[in-house]
Amino acid sequence: MAVPNVGRGGNAQKQALYSIVQALAMFHAKRNTPLPPGLLGFPSPDYDPTTSPFKDLQPGPEVGSIHIAGKHINIYTLFSAVLSRGGATVLTTNDAWSILLPQFDLPDQHQTPDGSLVNVAQLLRHHYNLIFVPFEDIYRRNLHEKAQAMRQMNASSQPLRPGQSNMPIPRGPNGHLAQSTPNPNLMPPGPQTISSASMPRGPSLPRDPSVDRTPTDYEQDLHSAKRKLEFDESDGKRVRQKTEPFDPGFPAAPVTEPASVGSNNSVPSLPATSAMSSQPRPRHEPSRRKIEYVPLAREVDTYGGRDVKLIEGELFPQAQRRQLRDINDWGTIDIDALTMSLRSRLSTELSYSLTTLTLLSTMKGAQPNTGFRIMDCPELLDEVLDLLEDLAFSDEEDIFDLPAPYDDPHITTNRKLLNEVLNHEAEPFAGLQVRQGSKDPKSGGPQQRPGSLILAVLNIIRNLCIFLDNAEYIARHPRALDLLLRLCSETWNGTTVSPTSPAISLNDLIVIRKDTLHVLFYVAAVFHFVDGAAPSKTVLRLAKRIFFLISSYLVDPAEAVTPFASLQLVGTVIHRPPVLADIALEVFTRIGHSDTNRLVFAKAVPRASLKNLFVSLVHRLPVVDGDFQLLNREQWLSYIEKVVMALYALAFLSPPDLKERLKSDRSLGLKSIILRMVQKLAVHSTPELRSFFMISVRRAVETMKVLDDAKDSFDTSTATVTTLSFGMGYGEVGENDVETGTGLFGGHRDSTWDMMLLREVNMDEQLFSELDSLIRVEY
Repeated sequence: MAVPNVGRGGNAQKQALYSIVQALAMFHAKRNTPLPPGLLGFPSPDYDPTTSPFKDLQPGPEVGSIHIAGKHINIYTLFSAVLSRGGATVLTTNDAWSILLPQFDLPDQHQTPDGSLVNVAQLLRHHYNLIFVPFEDIYRRNLHEKAQAMRQMNASSQPLRPGQSNMPIPRGPNGHLAQSTPNPNLMPPGPQTISSASMPRGPSLPRDPSVDRTPTDYEQDLHSAKRKLEFDESDGKRVRQKTEPFDPGFPAAPVTEPASVGSNNSVPSLPATSAMSSQPRPRHEPSRRKIEYVPLAREVDTYGGRDVKLIEGELFPQAQRRQLRDINDWGTIDIDALTMSLRSRLSTELSYSLTTLTLLSTMKGAQPNTGFRIMDCPELLDEVLDLLEDLAFSDEEDIFDLPAPYDDPHITTNRKLLNEVLNHEAEPFAGLQVRQGSKDPKSGGPQQRPGSLILAVLNIIRNLCIFLDNAEYIARHPRALDLLLRLCSETWNGTTVSPTSPAISLNDLIVIRKDTLHVLFYVAAVFHFVDGAAPSKTVLRLAKRIFFLISSYLVDPAEAVTPFASLQLVGTVIHRPPVLADIALEVFTRIGHSDTNRLVFAKAVPRASLKNLFVSLVHRLPVVDGDFQLLNREQWLSYIEKVVMALYALAFLSPPDLKERLKSDRSLGLKSIILRMVQKLAVHSTPELRSFFMISVRRAVETMKVLDDAKDSFDTSTATVTTLSFGMGYGEVGENDVETGTGLFGGHRDSTWDMMLLREVNMDEQLFSELDSLIRVEY
């Protein structure tokens, strides 16, 4: 086999690279998977780029290097880095391949030519497994066997003990041990005497420095074995040498003295050991001992000392997320005992009952979309509402009076409440101030704050409303929604705002309003006002509070902006509209869908509040091209559909004089905004998207038609027509009566004609007739 032209006369790094390349070439050739020639540096005749598993491997410009994410990686350096960290199995088990990226200056992700992003750590793992994983097992096995052999050799070749001679054992002519009388000259010396045949008495002769003693075969083998073992351990096991300090209490090692020169005695000289004297020689330098160690901690990617990936893996396991437990898994619960625990008002009993109810409210039933049926235990819900009322209010509510038609009541928006809380928290020593809703320091004992208990009860009711059967029951309950909306009320003195309930703070009021809005979101589809034709004062109070709660999330001038402006307001590119505003629109469009509910809103809400909400919704309609580009997203299109439907509901329930004011208000620019939106969505959109936009177009045209008529939408009385007039030319009645006057789009006939020629408009008879009525012109 040819060899690459590396490592010949080079440094140790190149020689090691040459060795690993040659070993890999032989290893993969035996497995019938030859490596590519570009990696080896010499021809590989059996390599087939069409069927080889290494066909996706990109060799680097140098021998023994591969190309990964725009970098050239030396395979010897890669192999050494992986082995020093425990091997491929350890890195894969701990998901720690990313710790190798900084060593090779590799990025976290790499963009492929087709535009997709690839995880570089996984790519590095793939290349290593392809080249080294089978080779790594054999390499480790060879190192282990070699180290074990060297340890056995070291154990069998122990150094001579003091007083032991390295002379060969005398044998007979046939090779057996001699059985004759022992020769005293061949006996090992005792502790205090030495043979006169082996060494003369008296002081030893000085050694001639010009003559070097030839080491014995045993010493040569021991020295070579020691060097071999040190080389293997330093390369394979990464042993760190540790120098220990001198310990006076530890016995000194025997020191070998050179043999005397000039003696004619044929017996080899014995090493001078502790047998020469009764006291061992002192040791003047510390001994070296080799200590193997395993790191106690692995390297991790941390942020501020915390392993973020490990924390996320423990807190949010995607593959092992626990499912919600079925309600039958919790055994039997005594509802009567739970009700009595709430009625007792004891702190321990309240803690038990509220915790149990919280768990029950999140349980799912045996059937889909079912859970804990609160309608089966009405006394429990009544007791929960009694607890909520006792904690929040100390007296009954005053009698509700009908608002004047032209009143302009103050509406505290959600943004206003947030600013109030931020201003309070920014004051000096804000945490030491005792405000409304704070825990009373004179109460004594570890008691819960009433506001915390109120939030716990609100959480239980919101969880119950998730299931449709509970939502229908709570929507028909005479006290539930009225009590929740009473908690959302506030008091405005001209400068500051405070909750009506003395038990809650401004922070609690923000959370209570949001939870109540979510409750209305779940019950809106099945909610209907009782006696819409002649509503009671309680029903009118409920309708007014629902309208004001919805308006508090929609009428703030800083937030009532177009879709593109709302993105600029947040400061970041988000992919969804404002969440709370979207929920508020959903609630109003669902509750205001039926004519009965619209009639109650018309009687309970002043005209100024209706106009304020109508103007705010018009400001949320798309105007510029950036707004219409966002409508290509499903969430923003749904948001605009809700805005247009809410405008239609407000136009429908508004009295005739308010409709005239909205239609003629030039500062609002309603006609121009609606006409531009209809043209953009119907005429200038692609045929594929036009079908999705037609819902908003149809409802916007209906809104303009209702304003153009300026009639009382709840007046169902019709003019009585004589029988002779039918078919006699005296006029037409019903839906096809002749309309007079100029329509709202009468001055824009050219632009509206293009819209009427669309196939989607022609196929919709109702939409076509309403457009035709809006572009009429009286000559």
